[in-house]
Amino acid sequence: MLVGFLDAEGRAYDLTFGTLKRRLRDADGAWAFGEGEALGGETPVEAALFLQVPTAHLLLRPTNGVAAASDRRLLFLAATGAERTPEEPTRFNVAVRAPPMAVGQLFRDGGREVVEVLRDDVRGTMETRAELTLRLEAPWIGGGAQPATFLLVLRPLAAARAALAPLGLS
Repeated sequence: MLVGFLDAEGRAYDLTFGTLKRRLRDADGAWAFGEGEALGGETPVEAALFLQVPTAHLLLRPTNGVAAASDRRLLFLAATGAERTPEEPTRFNVAVRAPPMAVGQLFRDGGREVVEVLRDDVRGTMETRAELTLRLEAPWIGGGAQPATFLLVLRPLAAARAALAPLGLS
């Protein structure tokens, strides 16, 4: 699972703004994944991500963007116009340790918040009339050997179902 940033050139960064030395998009802007993997169309959704520590911690504030999936992964990419302020420089609800100029430059140049979920991270789904929630388990920064539990909430329900269809979860 990746919770972090995607720059305009397709390079992935974690929440500390550390480069992961991998690309999610190739030089032509196409999604860069494994052999035979094709990402479905991008579906407009709103997403929120919670880290389930003793109590739920809102990690990604409700954010408009697009979701797309293959049979191996789901990607959520925040909209380019997502509100970011000096007090909250990203849509992630975390303290940002990177220099403000670097953070601002990332977003001015077309960078966005990204959440990448591997199919193997999914432990279940829950639906309400308005939204679909994925229960996830994955390694987490500073989490040690035990995986952390996350809830990824996508809405509206119909769009979330359409975006997740390639994963074949049901």
